[in-house]
Amino acid sequence: MSRARFKGLVEHLAAARPDLADPIAAISDGRVLVDGKIMDNPRAQVRADAPVVVRENGPLRGEAKLRGALDAFAVDVTGRVALDAGAAAGGFTRVLLNAGAARVYAVDAGHGQLLGSLRQDQRVVNLEATNLGDLSDEIVPDTIAVVTLDLSYLSISAAVPQLERLTLTDSADLIALVKPMFELAMPSPPTDRARLRSAVARAAEGVERAPWRVVGRIISPVRGANGAIEFFIHARRR
Repeated sequence: MSRARFKGLVEHLAAARPDLADPIAAISDGRVLVDGKIMDNPRAQVRADAPVVVRENGPLRGEAKLRGALDAFAVDVTGRVALDAGAAAGGFTRVLLNAGAARVYAVDAGHGQLLGSLRQDQRVVNLEATNLGDLSDEIVPDTIAVVTLDLSYLSISAAVPQLERLTLTDSADLIALVKPMFELAMPSPPTDRARLRSAVARAAEGVERAPWRVVGRIISPVRGANGAIEFFIHARRR
């Protein structure tokens, strides 16, 4: 009997869906199913003949995260203009729209990730292939009232000062997803309490070095990829 042949999930997905611009993002967002099971670990090995499905319009992991944060922090986005940095497939963007945002600037360094339904939504300004540091009043002419951050490979403490290139309202809300691995520049997500506390503290200190005041912190209601523990920080403009 021949043994089943295995291959890396990213390689398998790229072969099955060559139209995907960023297979890793699709996996991390929880949109990839192999043999009917969600696979959210880009390093996973799967059978070479296993059927793969990518959910285009289903619920995204980010949606449950941000919904929980908006509820916990009692942030009302109705009628406000928002900027979603690290938009990827658009989980945060979709939550902001469903919560009543007038317009959402969906910013991401990658390209081809934002769901087609959001690309076609006239309330969404798709700023793909755009780094946070590239933003300016010319690219984002509106005054921003709500900022959400869901970033990879960039700490919150390093990201927040870059928002100063934009025009923000005096009462702007910032909701930042803190990923301890990136905040502490670690090779994998930490699990011990001391490092988790250190990551949140470092992010909060970075936020408050800019013209923001931290008014709330919670554990994310949904874990990140590979079960990573994450946190939300809520800050207001000062």
